[in-house]
Amino acid sequence: MDASVLERLKEIVGEQYLSTREDVLLAYSMSASTGYDPVLPAAVVRPADTREVAEVLRVANEHGIPVTPRCGGSSLQGEVVPQEGGLVVDLLRLRDITLFRDLRSVRVGAGVTFAALDRYLADHDLWVPIFPESALVCTLAGNVAVNGAGPGSSRYGCIAEMVLGLEVVLADGRIVQTGTEANPDAPGPYLRYAFGPDLTGLFIGSLGTLGIITAVSLKTFRRIHHFDYNTYGFDTAGAAERFVLELKENDIGVLFASIYEGRILEFFLDMLGEEYGVPQHDWPPYTVSATIGRLREDQLASDVALARRICEDIGGHVIGITELPRGEWDDRMRTFVRSSYAHGWHWRILYHHQPPSNWHRSVEEIWAVLDEYGLLGHTAGFLSGHGSYNFYPHCYFYPTDPDEEAKVRSAHAELARRLFATGAVPFKLAPYWVAGVEEMAPYLDLLRQLKRALDPNGILNPGVLGGL
Repeated sequence: MDASVLERLKEIVGEQYLSTREDVLLAYSMSASTGYDPVLPAAVVRPADTREVAEVLRVANEHGIPVTPRCGGSSLQGEVVPQEGGLVVDLLRLRDITLFRDLRSVRVGAGVTFAALDRYLADHDLWVPIFPESALVCTLAGNVAVNGAGPGSSRYGCIAEMVLGLEVVLADGRIVQTGTEANPDAPGPYLRYAFGPDLTGLFIGSLGTLGIITAVSLKTFRRIHHFDYNTYGFDTAGAAERFVLELKENDIGVLFASIYEGRILEFFLDMLGEEYGVPQHDWPPYTVSATIGRLREDQLASDVALARRICEDIGGHVIGITELPRGEWDDRMRTFVRSSYAHGWHWRILYHHQPPSNWHRSVEEIWAVLDEYGLLGHTAGFLSGHGSYNFYPHCYFYPTDPDEEAKVRSAHAELARRLFATGAVPFKLAPYWVAGVEEMAPYLDLLRQLKRALDPNGILNPGVLGGL
């Protein structure tokens, strides 16, 4: 990177918040995406506020420097791996939190983590009830940029359902505010769908390729203190699928529900069962682990009784082992990430959503591809909204064995094609989802037009959004 450019960046953020040291660049060359090769950027800047972010982008846009926005770095699909010779914009200094109690909303800077926000809201007996599994380090802005999900999504949906507005810096340095806060005289964030088209939605899930999110406004809810944890057994996948659908149909307050097929449950319990204190048990072919939560004890008692009745009417039984769902929910800020890191190998992950009634199709294809390629892996997942189920299939490999890595990359691509054919949709539009999937061509053409309109020089996270 040219010395004159570095000098301009230093003038914007201050000398201590610009680095070209190799050890610093190495730290920013990768994320939790251990299945992706690290890439050294040319420099890292840590702006203090939205104005500084805007000035940095004006310089980068002027010189055609690729920019990678970065928050907590907990991404598992390479979204924050930078471009060689590019610029990383670290947003962790943007830490403001403003509560709008009467509007039932909160505004947070891009550097605020879920853990920090949860601690803040707990003092007001409030919460944002969705927690990605990397919530100790994951920021709200980063999670919105991927339209993330996690424990809590079983009732409330993905993080997009919480968002009321965004502050975004475009590639040329323009600052855009969406939602009611686009009116400077508004009392704060209280409605997302204001001023015509849903511009907020344009940036949710855009992986930092259309603009850099510098602040997020979200709904808040009264904090739930009454919970029930239980497990439910079924002989068939169809019965387990029907059960989670009926939980939703009957508006039972299920905060987290996950279906475990035998091999999946065995894999999970091998890693975390002892820590969670899960007793030895002759588990049925299919197990649903569920946490139900309500504001009032009478509501909870009613939901628990109805869940039992639905389970038994379908032909299932209440297992009564509470330690598994309790561990999942109480440990919700790190459960699945820890289950990943508990394995000593590297992995590649294929996030996707299915309707709950199609849960078995994903599981069938995941096991089929793993068996065909001779790979070790598993899949985790959970009910993730009004009518969706979120999957994270993991494919493990030895990172020091190039043949093994080549095999897992091929398996990864093959699994993406097969899952798409079952009706699954990408959680994140990572490049492997578009390879060989011709049906996505019209959608990708529209994304290219939007990318050219908002980022004509292609500086924002190039290649990350479906290869764009």
